[in-house]
Amino acid sequence: VLQDGQRAVIQKGGRGGRGNARFVTATNRAPRYCEEGEQIEPFRVRLELKMIADVAIVGFPNAGKSTLISRISSATPRIEDYAFTTLHPNLGVVTYDQFSSFVVADIPGLIEGAADGKGLGIRFLRHIERTRMLLHLLDGAEPHGSLLKELETIRGEIRRFNDRMLDRAYLVVVNKMDALHQDADLDELEGWC
Repeated sequence: VLQDGQRAVIQKGGRGGRGNARFVTATNRAPRYCEEGEQIEPFRVRLELKMIADVAIVGFPNAGKSTLISRISSATPRIEDYAFTTLHPNLGVVTYDQFSSFVVADIPGLIEGAADGKGLGIRFLRHIERTRMLLHLLDGAEPHGSLLKELETIRGEIRRFNDRMLDRAYLVVVNKMDALHQDADLDELEGWC
């Protein structure tokens, strides 16, 4: 694993062949031949980008993650009224003050059992590993049980995937407050946070 600023040689190349400029003579000013370079052994390399965003918006499907990123940035994610509309992270740049900004990632929806591969499973969870901070977006309108249970489910799946992720800074945001079923839910959630 390389750190920022480090360099590495993955494979050294073979000796290069001589080009047609090396074969120019007084009588042959435009040679039409060259030498091939040495063959090297082909191989595959998988490069993985570790940091994609500063903030990851995490929540159940249809919690409003795509709508939120479309309102706070100029990102234009697909917004539909069915689960798993977002299949890949959408990135948006949030600009504040005059020259300050940060990158937000709209992460595909999480469901219970994602750490075992349900839904988008590990593909979802690997994306949040590449962010500095988590924003847990809870859906006040959907009957996923209590808001606290929704938060515990999200954090539980993250813990099962990589418990070090729980050490990252996080915010808890409740969306669709106008359709919230019970005010007691909020008190319970505030007590946990």
